[in-house]
Amino acid sequence: MRERHARMLDLAVEVMGAEDPEHVWHLLAEELLTALDAELVVLKEEPWTRERGAVVLRSPPARPGHHDDESVRRRIREGYPFAGHYGPGGDMTPQSAARITGARAWRHSATADALHRAFGTRHMLGIPFPGAGPYVSGFVVHRPGRDFSPYDLRYATRVQPLLRAATNHRSLLKALREKASDGDRRRRANRALEAPLTPRELNVLHLLATGLPADAMARRLGISPRTVHKHLHALYRKLGVADRLGAVLRAQDAGLLAAPDDAVAPPGSGVPPTAKE
Repeated sequence: MRERHARMLDLAVEVMGAEDPEHVWHLLAEELLTALDAELVVLKEEPWTRERGAVVLRSPPARPGHHDDESVRRRIREGYPFAGHYGPGGDMTPQSAARITGARAWRHSATADALHRAFGTRHMLGIPFPGAGPYVSGFVVHRPGRDFSPYDLRYATRVQPLLRAATNHRSLLKALREKASDGDRRRRANRALEAPLTPRELNVLHLLATGLPADAMARRLGISPRTVHKHLHALYRKLGVADRLGAVLRAQDAGLLAAPDDAVAPPGSGVPPTAKE
């Protein structure tokens, strides 16, 4: 156990110094594969259903013809038996699948059969991340041979907070990278316009996409409604449109704005989407 604790400290130092989110995932997976004598690690960062949700794997090459089988991925996304065992306010102690269901029930389950055919593994260990909400996230570690021992479970319990913190750090790195990439893309899109928008016009454009009327934009920006109207007229002219809806749609098409479902004020909001400012 002392060697494992030393590796945990080394892992924490490496993770906090990492700048690449995928390198963080590599470090965490390698630690779990080594410490638990495992063949496969699955990371669950988001709510899964049997039809949707990323399946992030780390393992030696899987058996040909099975690891890309959608039925196998559906079994992984289903999260049996951990999705039913771990829940809000419940016991989040790391536990093996066979101990949750009983060795016989697990051995004869469709999930155990599918994973054995795909990866050659027979046992799973769940290391959940405690948190609010109806969904469970965390790691699932797979290995062939014997079930995970009490010694392995104690290790998993000790490393659980570190895995949670490291995964949060990975998510932050991903968000920062996406934000920087998105900003670069929008700056390039703006420069590509025949008459690029000024920083103030870009601010007005983003507020326009939220459905705010001119008076509310003026209060938000600390300028007069008359000045907002001047910026709006400049926006319409540069984008080649006649109203706010056209401006938002043209900006989305040009890459100046993201295209969320609520980019334009929804019906009943009190802000007519096509009202000219």
